[in-house]
Amino acid sequence: MYYPRSDFGKQRGVSMAGPLAGIRVIEFSQVIAAPFAGQFLAELGADVLKIEPPGGDSWRLQQSFAPGESRSFQTLNRGKRDMILSLDKPEARAIAQRLVEDADVVIINYRPDVPVKMGIDYETLSAINPNLVYADLTAFGRKGPWAMRPGYDGVVQAVTGLMAGEAKLREDGAPGTIASTAIADFGSGMIVADAIIAGLVHRERTGEGQLIECSLFATALNLQGEVVMEHASADARRNEGREVRRAGQSRGDSFERLTGARRRAMPHLGAPESRCWLTADGAVAISAERPDQIARLREMVIEAWGKDGQIETEKMRRLMETRTTAEWLALCADADVPAARVNFPVELMDEAQVTDNELMVELEHETTGAQTVARPPLDFSATPLDGLRASPPLGRDTDAVLAELGYSAEKIAALREEGGVIS
Repeated sequence: MYYPRSDFGKQRGVSMAGPLAGIRVIEFSQVIAAPFAGQFLAELGADVLKIEPPGGDSWRLQQSFAPGESRSFQTLNRGKRDMILSLDKPEARAIAQRLVEDADVVIINYRPDVPVKMGIDYETLSAINPNLVYADLTAFGRKGPWAMRPGYDGVVQAVTGLMAGEAKLREDGAPGTIASTAIADFGSGMIVADAIIAGLVHRERTGEGQLIECSLFATALNLQGEVVMEHASADARRNEGREVRRAGQSRGDSFERLTGARRRAMPHLGAPESRCWLTADGAVAISAERPDQIARLREMVIEAWGKDGQIETEKMRRLMETRTTAEWLALCADADVPAARVNFPVELMDEAQVTDNELMVELEHETTGAQTVARPPLDFSATPLDGLRASPPLGRDTDAVLAELGYSAEKIAALREEGGVIS
């Protein structure tokens, strides 16, 4: 049976707290999805080394508030070490391959042809370390006519139907993205992290490393659940809606009209028992999903009934505006109907539910100072997640990592003076 070294990472001064303590991850990543996967592993205790090009991950410049630092980058790269390597240089590629000799995991997200050019593809690295769990994340997958296309979350939202499925329209009638979060990116990052842990379990049992492939495209399809499910005995109404939509497309109907046709074909979307309503002073979300909850909600809003005893949307709208959010929440609580105030994110920070569960923690960033962030949404009884750390400044650990590989101070200085390898 294969066992990772129990002392792994100790010589590097890396925190050993968490269930993944002793696991070393090399992360060749950028933007959101793969960095999020790496951060999740780091916060579970893994030693994650992020490799950045000279100038850094482009996400450092995404609405940056200090040189080389942005909120988005700092949010996605907590707990990692950081090294600069220019992988278009042979010596930098050799350094990367030496790092992999002692690694447990590699995470990478580039177009399919890029890793081969950099010498960090699965075939090359698994020949160096057959026990490697290698996670390869692309936009559209390695096969098919779109494999070599560039792609980010917004593009994937559009092509997979996530965007149209939300039925959000801008003022000009164009479809709107799911803007509150990069759902395909973050979903892919979490799925890849889960898959890596599964790969490590398999390796623990067998000693066998493996290649894991994931794409934003596949994740976005998977996240839609029943929406992309085909079921011959349940799709009559949906198929009717498809024909209506196709007819509208052939006529050149606006996106707004096409969206309306979809809503009519899927009446459960926005049903009055499960949607948001404006109140006298804000908005409330009601989610009566079970038959008993729906029955109790209907008893609570008799004034909104139609002749058939069902809730009429327009009557419900007028009724909801007669009371405050607090009043509706109290009524729903008495009826045991799930409901909540519609908050803006900043309003949530002072909620007792957040503070009582200590969901926000304070960290100190080396160059930008104090910050408060959402901690990992997990609590482990035997392996608590202690020692959370802020994201690293660009290249902070380059010299230390090279020294671990046996490079002398003189050689490191020479690499830096030559330029283009580690600077």
